[in-house]
Amino acid sequence: MKKTGFLFRSKLTAIILLLMFGWLNVDAQDDEYGVWTSFTLSKKLKKWDLSSTAEFRTTEFLSDINRFSLDIDGGYNVFKKLKLGAEAKFIYFNDFKYDDYQPRGRYAVYGQGKWKLDRFNFSLREKIECTVKDVSDRIKSSGAIDTYKINPEWYWRNKLKIQYDIRSIPVTPSVSVESFYQLNNPSGNMFDEIRYTLSLQYRLSKKQSVEVFGLKAPELNVTNPATKYVVGVNYTISL
Repeated sequence: MKKTGFLFRSKLTAIILLLMFGWLNVDAQDDEYGVWTSFTLSKKLKKWDLSSTAEFRTTEFLSDINRFSLDIDGGYNVFKKLKLGAEAKFIYFNDFKYDDYQPRGRYAVYGQGKWKLDRFNFSLREKIECTVKDVSDRIKSSGAIDTYKINPEWYWRNKLKIQYDIRSIPVTPSVSVESFYQLNNPSGNMFDEIRYTLSLQYRLSKKQSVEVFGLKAPELNVTNPATKYVVGVNYTISL
């Protein structure tokens, strides 16, 4: 029975991974490709969910570093189906235009609702986010500072995620879609990106899990839209 279960898990994992990477490459035209890796520590204290994540991102087929970030997140479960929280993130971002690694601060508040239907778990997160950018090293040939069009940058992010619990095996597939809506664009607010993600989480033990995912993120409402393609992995330890 154990051998049969192991073979079933292996086949299921292989099938989902093939579907994930096949979907990821649909209509891909080498717009932008990246790899995101992250490590998360989480802790549950009564009604509080606390976590911290370190993340490393690349772009241009692993040839360039895109950014490194470290965040802390605290969420309070108001009741079983609603959580309110806040997040603070430090980002070390590669500004390719000026070959400048710059620090950024990102701060957010959010509300997240969740509900279950049979083996499906649904969650909807609404987040208001502010990013403050450092422009001190963006120097033009004239000596003037080249400031960003929007700084600080405010967004409303809306994310719907669906997970499916598979009984008897430690594998959880999921799909999500997330939209990014500008809140302070002087030229007019609009949706400028949408992310589609397929992921597969494997529970290594009661307190450890690893998740692999594929992400497709087309730009919206721009003259020459590009699409971002990402594969990633996240390792989580629950304390």
